[in-house]
Amino acid sequence: MRRLPLPVLEADTALCALQRRVATSRYLNPTNEPELRAAFAAKKSLRPNYLPASWADEHLRALDRIRAPADHPLGVVVRQAVVETRLWTLALRDRTPSAFDRWGEAAGLTGPVDAPPPVGFPVREPDSGRVGASELARHLGEALARRGFRRWRVEIDPVMTARVLVDAPSLVVRVNTRATCTPTELRALEAHEIDVHVARAEAGARQPLKLFAHGLPGSLPAEEGLALHAEAEAAGLPEGVEARLRLVALAAERARAIGFTELVRELAPAAGASGAFGIALRVKRGLAQPEAPGAYGKDRVYWLGLCRVNAYLRGGGRRDRLMVGKVGLDTPLEDWAREGWISLPG
Repeated sequence: MRRLPLPVLEADTALCALQRRVATSRYLNPTNEPELRAAFAAKKSLRPNYLPASWADEHLRALDRIRAPADHPLGVVVRQAVVETRLWTLALRDRTPSAFDRWGEAAGLTGPVDAPPPVGFPVREPDSGRVGASELARHLGEALARRGFRRWRVEIDPVMTARVLVDAPSLVVRVNTRATCTPTELRALEAHEIDVHVARAEAGARQPLKLFAHGLPGSLPAEEGLALHAEAEAAGLPEGVEARLRLVALAAERARAIGFTELVRELAPAAGASGAFGIALRVKRGLAQPEAPGAYGKDRVYWLGLCRVNAYLRGGGRRDRLMVGKVGLDTPLEDWAREGWISLPG
């Protein structure tokens, strides 16, 4: 491979070092979810508590000092990643709807969500028996070791909404304290989290830019769409999950216009009371005032990613190309490979 210009490499290194400094996902979820459920049941005001993003202003100053060149295509990529990181930092600092909207647009989370669900995915067979967070963490740690991903560690984390989360900059797989799963779900999580999220990060670490391991701008739809496809192949998808993902994406869009209580009321006929609360909590997390219009738009990405990756693969797209790092469906990999800037499988 041709060596990239030093200013591109220096800007990439500085940005990725900054991204490793703080596990920003921990600042997204409310720390008082049980209290929020109780307050909602009692028809009281919702006051989410979050870990304070006291690091944000320092991060913004550090981002100001990163100078990625605009005269090289990969320098432009680093500049876009700086912008996306800045918008994410501002969203977690300010917790306003407009701040999350600006980040979502930069992250590629816009687009229509009213398409019909893709078809043809195997349905997961129900099974019995459940394990808790400690057993799940142990299983994922063993899965990492079997694949030779020995730089990674597994941590149990109480400040999460998802069951499992891969923190690529920190090389950590985080497991929710309250997580439980069946044997089939264990197999699905291994495929989803390890064989896609971790594997793409590991492959990206072998590319010249560290951003290939952390995530190129606009790579989220490909990331989550591939993970859902891997999960379907390993263990099938839960019955009705496509419709649920579409409902969550529509809820994230609707939440931009209405508050938490009204959103729960609208979702309840399709999702039930408990399900509606859970979806509303997901699409309103991060916001200081959940009863005001506004949304955290990442939950659109699972539906958008499933649809877009499905269309890409059915159209003849190569899965191995998407596994060279945390790249997007539109990343010009072939062009960059011809220039000698990245390596691709044969």
